[in-house]
Amino acid sequence: MSPVGEHRGKPPQLDGMRRFGGRGVAAFGEMLVVGLAVTALSLPVVTAVPALAAGVRHLESHLTDRPDSVRGMFSLAWAAIRSGWLFGLGSALIVGLLLLNVALGVQGLVPGGAAFAAVSGALAAVVAVVACRVAALWTPGRRWATLWREGRSLAVGDPAGSALVLAGLGVGLVVAWMLPPLIVIAPGLTAVALVAAERRRRTAEEGNG
Repeated sequence: MSPVGEHRGKPPQLDGMRRFGGRGVAAFGEMLVVGLAVTALSLPVVTAVPALAAGVRHLESHLTDRPDSVRGMFSLAWAAIRSGWLFGLGSALIVGLLLLNVALGVQGLVPGGAAFAAVSGALAAVVAVVACRVAALWTPGRRWATLWREGRSLAVGDPAGSALVLAGLGVGLVVAWMLPPLIVIAPGLTAVALVAAERRRRTAEEGNG
């Protein structure tokens, strides 16, 4: 068949997707959907990590051409929140206390001042990265205590992946700082970084195997 014939035989929506970036545009749109959904689900704070876990699963499903409806993502989120709210509570408390230490140190209200704030900020980043890597490992039915042990080991054993996750968190924070309304896309950026880190890790393991 001639190129003209092939062009005529293809659905117009596919031709339009190809013209405007194809799967790249679709993935960007899905990142925005994940960001909005995770932001809304994270409003109680203790649900943030389980909500992110559902967002990562949804984005992974989209990128691997599996069912990826928004309704399905909220079903995943409900399952993750029911089993993981306690882990989310612990993570939120630890990060919150460390950020409070940062604020106190910056204002000079505690001995050590800037050094205390820097150490507390670094610890908060470490806890956030570990919590995110735990979220990326979640699948329905898995115990969060087991995921915590695996995620903690993974954060140390895969430094490149952890650096990628930290970069995703950092970009999200910078975007939110520059334009606060865009905070809603920060979880989407983190989810993309987590999917990329997990894919990189699995590819490396398959290559070594």
